[in-house]
Amino acid sequence: MNRLLPAAIILCLAAGCPRSGGAVPVNAAVDEPAVCLECHGDIQEAFGRSHVHTAFADGKCSSCHNPHASRHAALLRTDTGKLCQGCHEEMRGLGSEPVVHQPAAVGKCTSCHDPHAADNRANTVAPMPRLCSGCHQEVDRWLARAVVHDPLQGGQCLACHLPHAGQAAGLLTEAVPGLCMSCHEEDAAFGKAHGGRSLAGTDCTACHDPHASAVPGLLRQNQHRPFASGNCASCHKGLDKDGSFDLGQRVVDLCLRCHRSVEPGLEAMYPHLMNTEESCASCHNPHASNEPSLLLRPQVKLCMGCHFNGKREGDKDRDKSEYITHDGMDCVNCHLPHGADNSALLVRTDSGLCAGCHEQAHKATHPVGPEVIDPRTGKPVTCMSCHQLHGSDFPFYLPLNPDMELCLQCHKK
Repeated sequence: MNRLLPAAIILCLAAGCPRSGGAVPVNAAVDEPAVCLECHGDIQEAFGRSHVHTAFADGKCSSCHNPHASRHAALLRTDTGKLCQGCHEEMRGLGSEPVVHQPAAVGKCTSCHDPHAADNRANTVAPMPRLCSGCHQEVDRWLARAVVHDPLQGGQCLACHLPHAGQAAGLLTEAVPGLCMSCHEEDAAFGKAHGGRSLAGTDCTACHDPHASAVPGLLRQNQHRPFASGNCASCHKGLDKDGSFDLGQRVVDLCLRCHRSVEPGLEAMYPHLMNTEESCASCHNPHASNEPSLLLRPQVKLCMGCHFNGKREGDKDRDKSEYITHDGMDCVNCHLPHGADNSALLVRTDSGLCAGCHEQAHKATHPVGPEVIDPRTGKPVTCMSCHQLHGSDFPFYLPLNPDMELCLQCHKK
């Protein structure tokens, strides 16, 4: 008989049996958000902020949180991205756009938005441009320059950029030059500043920095000598005849008229892009740049734009940052940028490539040099017989486990 008592109690509770102190139904309504605020009082002040999230303003904490248990942080009902898209239907399908902002791509909505309330529009966790500079640290450097583009100065990043996804590179609201022309009218002053030439279809950012500059007109700081002197005709041959910007010859032939020192790269066993249609313009801006040598972007970013786009050895996907070797060094410390007779455009292939910096390496450990032959290749052992240039799962850029696996490649007995 006693064994039946627990079952009877459960049935009684399920039926809403009276208890001491009065009948309380099991499915009694919960007073949200009052019951939540009994413990989570720290968010009480959020109700007084300028912009309050609708669900939070309505006191419906359970719209986003499971009050009992969850597989997700903060007892969220599901992943942040899916949870937000449950109401914000316009955010669905962002992945189909050509360019997607990284936080939106991985569903990290709260990287930019406060889920409860904020004093900024769209519940952003900080006002612009401070919101953007949280990830894009270059924003602070732009703001410190002498000339700052008006939208950036006024915190209007969204005047040019979309926050979630879009069609144009850089999440621009419209591709250049259309975006620029939406504000900069082609009036008489504009025409005079540009030599009276039509700029239809041109890339404004080839000469102007869209954010900030140290010189007037937002011109990029390092300027090609013909551009700085206004001598456009030294490179463009159709200016007086038909107003076009035609070069009249191959890019490489035009550049080599002045830059003869890089010509050996064209004749090297491994020419680096010099024999392509874009040639020099693949890496250099022919007008102006904020980078040394008129590079299109900072050197590491420039090189990574083409290199390491696929899978590395062993079919392992890696983030590009994992390939960067020797933090703080430029790629050209080891590679010749225009062309070389060595594979991978290396400056040299013997151990001297590394010894310039690692002078003491292997002086008392594994021998290297022409008298030490690698049994796998029949060639002298060099640093690269055991070390990789870019990225590894093991210390010192070793390609295999140094405890045994690496050594057994040669020392099998």
